[in-house]
Amino acid sequence: MAQKRKRCSLSVAEKRNIINYVDQNPMTKKLDIANKFGIPASTLATILKFKDKFSEESGLDVNSKRLKSCEFKDVEECVLKWLKQCRDKKIPIGGPILQEKAQRFAVELGHEGFRASNGWLQNFKKRNEVVFRKICGESGSVNEQVCDDWKDKLAELTTGYDPEDIFNADETGLFYKCLPDKTLSFKSDKCNGGKNSKLRLTVLLGTNCTGTYKLKPLIIGKYQKPRCFKNVNNLPTDYTSNHKAWMTSDAFCNWLKSLDKEMKKKNKKILMFIDNCTAHGEIPNLKNIKIKYLPPNTTSKLQPLDQGIIQSFKMHYRKEVVRRFLADVERQTPTTIDVLQAMWMIAKAWNLVTEKTIANCFKKSGFKVTCEDEEDDLPLAELARTWQRVQEELHLQDTDFEDFVTFDNDLAICGELTDADIVTSVLPVTNAEADEDEEEEGEIDEHNFTIKDAYNALNTIKSVFLKKGGLSDDVVKSITKLDCALDVITHTGGKQTTINDFFSNQ
Repeated sequence: MAQKRKRCSLSVAEKRNIINYVDQNPMTKKLDIANKFGIPASTLATILKFKDKFSEESGLDVNSKRLKSCEFKDVEECVLKWLKQCRDKKIPIGGPILQEKAQRFAVELGHEGFRASNGWLQNFKKRNEVVFRKICGESGSVNEQVCDDWKDKLAELTTGYDPEDIFNADETGLFYKCLPDKTLSFKSDKCNGGKNSKLRLTVLLGTNCTGTYKLKPLIIGKYQKPRCFKNVNNLPTDYTSNHKAWMTSDAFCNWLKSLDKEMKKKNKKILMFIDNCTAHGEIPNLKNIKIKYLPPNTTSKLQPLDQGIIQSFKMHYRKEVVRRFLADVERQTPTTIDVLQAMWMIAKAWNLVTEKTIANCFKKSGFKVTCEDEEDDLPLAELARTWQRVQEELHLQDTDFEDFVTFDNDLAICGELTDADIVTSVLPVTNAEADEDEEEEGEIDEHNFTIKDAYNALNTIKSVFLKKGGLSDDVVKSITKLDCALDVITHTGGKQTTINDFFSNQ
């Protein structure tokens, strides 16, 4: 008779260790992995089936051996967001204050049966790995000497990292659909809520020292699923949303975790410089990214993206807006820009920021980068002609293109959420709210385009370049990539093929 296996309970940490081992050894048989960890194959299968529940994002106590669900999860989410916000602002919070705040959130959410007892507090701390420590103050002002000392330290901080592995990331606010004639009115209007807040996005940009690796932009909008996303399965940039269209601690942590996984796949270790805004206060556990904070209140001189990279990006974006406006004038149609169209223009504008511009901005911030003297990204003559046409169409007086580019430079990208904002963020989102969008959004494109339509359009593009000129090597490569991408969609439905696909029965 076979010996009965002794029943054992694995902690969350042990289950994570097993999941990581499976991910790192995809070719190893599951039975061999089960024997290695001394567990039944059925237990391993169960762990892998529900591995998302044991991820670091789940917030489970690493020593817990049972999945204990929180009875009032929405209350706990509110308290945790409020606590993170206080911690980012260096506000000391004790247990009694936390209990009182939890009780208030429970009232707002309509939970009459909730009691913020000492037992609840202990379980909250255990589930979210919260500890109370003394907070040390920090200076709120810096001077030129701080900037000079930082630049002297950069060589030491970046030791062991190739310039291509040194990154900077920062956010910027963007009134994405504003036309030149709306610029002056928006300059004097705050964007704390109402109509203007619906017209804004927050854009997170990141790049390395040499400009050879520009990270995919992250767009933060006001709505979870704008109407223009209908029937769309893929987006040109990453997208997330919240009530304020701000960068939040949760959004930034999720972005870092995703980037860390990307670097792990590429087997790259990178050094990331960021500022110390409130949304950057909490950094998750990262394996392939090392975070360094810039000194407080020095980003205008020490942050590479603030030395001209974001300015160049916005110049290219506004140029696209202007070109779209002039094209619509010729077609005698009104100009409308929805979030999806803005994402395409953001992706294009970010791609047009040159490596030379990026390298020069890092150099200006004190980084050791070999680069040539800075040059304009855009031919000034072309820009002047385009802007002159806009001024004529809109009868603009004494308004230059730089004003149009920079009018939203001071737009807030993060801030303090009110209690009402926090409660709203944890409530279930209805379909009406998720699909809500501004009235000026325009009509949804309901055309059911086929692969044949796409091939015809690509052939038209080829013909235009062949007859009109401009068929450079880069253009040929781009068209070829589009052609290959269409082939993939045609034959595999957009899924990546494997070696087994070539031998499968048709």
